[in-house]
Amino acid sequence: MSLMAAFNEATKGWDPKKDSTQMSSKLPAGDYNVIVEKVDHPVYKSGWDCLRFTMLVFDGEYAGRKEFVQISLAEKKKDGSPLPDFVVAQNIRYVVKIAEMVGLKLTETNFNGNETDLYENFVQLFKPYTGKSMQMTISTRPNRKDPDNPYRSYDFGPGKQIETPAAGQGSIMEQLQNVGTEQVTDENLPF
Repeated sequence: MSLMAAFNEATKGWDPKKDSTQMSSKLPAGDYNVIVEKVDHPVYKSGWDCLRFTMLVFDGEYAGRKEFVQISLAEKKKDGSPLPDFVVAQNIRYVVKIAEMVGLKLTETNFNGNETDLYENFVQLFKPYTGKSMQMTISTRPNRKDPDNPYRSYDFGPGKQIETPAAGQGSIMEQLQNVGTEQVTDENLPF
């Protein structure tokens, strides 16, 4: 990518008079064909932990970009009060929906246990399904407390199937990591 092209990409929709230089790298609301690149169980400094799906866009304008879908299976808030039932139910549906889209069948017994153990179990259950494709729909709604960070919601459905790379071309994930990069040789130097 040339600096001129990089300039056009970096300043598209950005107003230097009022927008931060640290623009969000999150994908805009829309539909994306993605693969499950990774499933893990991060524990943050605050003590909050979750089940995290790293979704890699494999085609279109945003090919090679990632979205991190973090799902909490907590039933209580930090103060010990119960989370609303609809929040817990939605988070369970996220896990079940992603599982269904990659071909993993979950039942109620998969949700039996303490939160931390469940995250670790899900990481192992999803491991054989990394590289599977689906469609991810991102929608946003206003966040009155922090207008610069709207709430993000996800839905998942059957998506475009990934074409299997020819022998010697590497996996689709390896190919997507190189999107936008070009091997520099003496022949393609600009001077």
